[in-house]
Amino acid sequence: MSKFTHVFLHILMIAHVYVNRFPSRLPTFWSIAMLTLMHFDFCPFCQRVRLALGYKKIAFAEQPVRFYGPEHFQSISGFDRLPVVEYPDGTRQGESLEIIAELDRRFLETPPLFRGSITDSEWESVQAWRARISGMLFRLIAPALTQYASLGQDARAMAYYRDRMENWLEDTLEGLRERRQEWYAGMAADLQEVTERVARYGFYTPVFSVADTLITGDLTGLRLLEDIQLPPELTAYFARVEAAAHISLLPTGG
Repeated sequence: MSKFTHVFLHILMIAHVYVNRFPSRLPTFWSIAMLTLMHFDFCPFCQRVRLALGYKKIAFAEQPVRFYGPEHFQSISGFDRLPVVEYPDGTRQGESLEIIAELDRRFLETPPLFRGSITDSEWESVQAWRARISGMLFRLIAPALTQYASLGQDARAMAYYRDRMENWLEDTLEGLRERRQEWYAGMAADLQEVTERVARYGFYTPVFSVADTLITGDLTGLRLLEDIQLPPELTAYFARVEAAAHISLLPTGG
């Protein structure tokens, strides 16, 4: 073996280890040959996809996008909302759950998140549970998500976010924050239901599934509510999911 070949193989070995240990930290120039995720770091729907990619250990390049509105999103991704994934063949796809299903189809060597991990009836149940809490959940987390620097420390992003959230939720962010105990009480029974289930199984089912990407991605904003204490079993579950996906969904600071 020549010296050049030996060095080249050594570099490939190091790259392989890095890709598998830190799939979300790849240099931007690597995105030409691999999947790219366009996302907002504070967005629950984007966090679902980050969890799925991390759990499957699919190497990907990240393209964080500023929350400046649909025209800005379109100019970057071709879609008016995120997340958007660009596959190595150049095709792009939106909608978090459709992306996760497509990851199962394209990356057959990775652990599945739908078939074999969760039954149809279980998936229907978790979606019905999520629909029940939707209104109260977003009223709770909308003010808290501004703790992500990419949102709360960007005046243009905050202006668009405030306008969108306050029109949709029919209250100011400050008003929503003041009523957080009311919103939390309204979904406490549903939270307890899922808490008991994940405490029993470890995940929503005995193995990591798409349900865990939805629950953890969508509920992460609750972890930012300083004066609301989540059930310890639910907090432990979030830690298990993040550990399985090799990422943290919480803000990292400025």
